[in-house]
Amino acid sequence: MNSRTRPETDRPTPLLRSALVADPRHDWLPIPLLVLTLLSGVIDAVSLLGLGHVFVANMTGNVVLVGLALSGAPGHAATAPLTALGGFVVGALLIRAVPPHRVTSRTLLALCAAAESVLLALAATADGDRSSQVLVCAVALGLQNAAVRRVGVPELTTTVMTGTLTGLIGSRAAERTAPADLRRTLSVLTLLAGAGLGALGVRLVGTQGTLVAEAVGVALVALSVSVSVSARHGVVRRSAGQ
Repeated sequence: MNSRTRPETDRPTPLLRSALVADPRHDWLPIPLLVLTLLSGVIDAVSLLGLGHVFVANMTGNVVLVGLALSGAPGHAATAPLTALGGFVVGALLIRAVPPHRVTSRTLLALCAAAESVLLALAATADGDRSSQVLVCAVALGLQNAAVRRVGVPELTTTVMTGTLTGLIGSRAAERTAPADLRRTLSVLTLLAGAGLGALGVRLVGTQGTLVAEAVGVALVALSVSVSVSARHGVVRRSAGQ
């Protein structure tokens, strides 16, 4: 059979489609996860530039900052990174308390993103109270990280790039696939772009304005995943009724 008459189902799936919307297990979930990765870059740029040189998404950085403070390094205090670490732990524990059999990972991601957007909006209203803003933002990102881990797209953690880069560069060819490598590459690039956008936002509209934009972006992710969950449930109900 030549290429002109080969059935549509036999044609190879384009790489971008295979990586982002046609994954056998996760279908189009990589797209909202990449958006969350972009927004993670934004929020860490905001926290570094506007909330006192602290991370609210990347906890590895906060562990280093606490170590610097405890060693007496000049210009470093432990209060802000410890606040962020504590808030992050609270957010992650809240997701841990949700039994996996009670809610699907997609529904959990939608609910988590909705709660995260509310928390980020609250942080935006706490103008001038940096400690409260750091705490609330870190709780929000703890929710996100734990929910994304439950979803389980290994190349898209939304915040941590160490493992992503290791998988992209250090894995043997036999352990890698082109769609997974593309997701890893896009993950790094979107976090980088998000950090740049966050810095630009702080410069143009300030910390509060950028936090509001962040909250809106996460709310849109929550809406898109919720619509997807509703559509999937509708398909299941129709199939059961046939």
